[in-house]
Amino acid sequence: MPDLNRIMQTIRRDAGLETEIQQGPLIQIEIDEDANRIPLIESAGETYERPISVCFAGVGTHGVNIVMSLKNQNSTNELVDFVGINSDGSSMKELDKLGFKDNIWLSSVDSNTHLGAGGKLEVGRELGDKYYEQFKKRFKNKELVLVVTGMGGGTGTGAAPLVAKAAKEVQQGKSNTLTIGVASMPSGEEYDKRKIAKLGIEELKKHVDALVVIDQLNLLEVLDQENASVDQGEELVDSRFRIVLQSIMDTVTQYTKRNIDFADVCSTFKDCGDAIVTTVEAFSENVEDIKKELARALNDKLLIDHANKIASRLTVYHFFEPGYSVKNHGEVVREIKRIFNWTKTDDGFYNNPVENPSNFEKVGTGISEEYKGRTKVIVMAGGFVDVPPGKPPSATRAMQAAQSIQPIQPLHPPVQPHQQIQPLAPTRVMPAVQPAPQPVLQAPPPPAQIIQSPSEPDEDAVDKLIAAGRNKGFTL
Repeated sequence: MPDLNRIMQTIRRDAGLETEIQQGPLIQIEIDEDANRIPLIESAGETYERPISVCFAGVGTHGVNIVMSLKNQNSTNELVDFVGINSDGSSMKELDKLGFKDNIWLSSVDSNTHLGAGGKLEVGRELGDKYYEQFKKRFKNKELVLVVTGMGGGTGTGAAPLVAKAAKEVQQGKSNTLTIGVASMPSGEEYDKRKIAKLGIEELKKHVDALVVIDQLNLLEVLDQENASVDQGEELVDSRFRIVLQSIMDTVTQYTKRNIDFADVCSTFKDCGDAIVTTVEAFSENVEDIKKELARALNDKLLIDHANKIASRLTVYHFFEPGYSVKNHGEVVREIKRIFNWTKTDDGFYNNPVENPSNFEKVGTGISEEYKGRTKVIVMAGGFVDVPPGKPPSATRAMQAAQSIQPIQPLHPPVQPHQQIQPLAPTRVMPAVQPAPQPVLQAPPPPAQIIQSPSEPDEDAVDKLIAAGRNKGFTL
């Protein structure tokens, strides 16, 4: 709470009045010290009028390498604490050279050496347990913690879940706080490591609000060239990490007229499970370019497969130059919702088909000359759920609707897609199951003429009917 007496004294002094004022109840007023200053981020607790406190924690060698490269390229270093957590002394020394502070060196349980975990999951867990209290001290008063790691080895796979657990524990009971995990899965060539990595992913997911997974299984397909080099593949994966982390930072540190603040990010990711975060840029003159880039980025095979899922929480931050078309902006937002399987309404808009109190939707815009000739879109999606029965994904809705009005042949199973339709076999007539002789008579009399009443049959008519049937080859 600001010192109101001091504020009032300053006002009186600037007005040329005596500065002494009487003690007693004061009217609390808000004073804008500089109407032109950029508003700071307001978040939970006692953080009013200061930026949120953010920490990027790289766990294991891969995680350390990621935060190292991000710190070198990041323009908001003053807003972020970068910390390395590793048992490999060599990588930790590199952090020291680059000016990283407050790193946590993980020494082996039975000695004071920093030789790594040897790819052993259980060793990583032991290290995480040993330094758990130190993790908690490191994350004290951090509203946003991003745990960055590579899965499949020892330190990252075993210790990262405990790093995340410590962050969540110190955030407990506070509103507008987040712990987000960003982890990679090894390629198919390291199949045994993938089995270990899956265990680490499941454990990490228990202790984070949101988890972004970068899976290298389809790395060669995404590179789209058979002669791609190993360093090209590594750079592609690292770039995905940087895009996720930078997208989040751009959202919580930039202020726009139609703003998305940290509370909106919390509504998107709090206890949401799997998540997707990305940034897409393209020339603004052609909206089809940005739509193609969005489809490519959001269906990236390094990210989770959401083809049969719906993102129940969705935040879109669209940046463009002054004069940008309302129509184009609307098309960009609708394209994102379509990709995440929202339902198209009769008036052409999109509606979240999942009925859940935790659903969230927010669209922000930033208008600046900085985006002259181009447009940028930050997309954050989470809360993925399976497509409800009877509500096919919007991307295939038109095709399925067309199939649903095809004529249906009775007494035959429906034709599956791509199934060749076989000609129908001729129906064999079984006399024992035919309804008497009506099918073979030229002009069978109606029932009222054959049977006069339920208790008094016309015997002559019945005899004639039986005789006619015998003449046609039927027997009783």
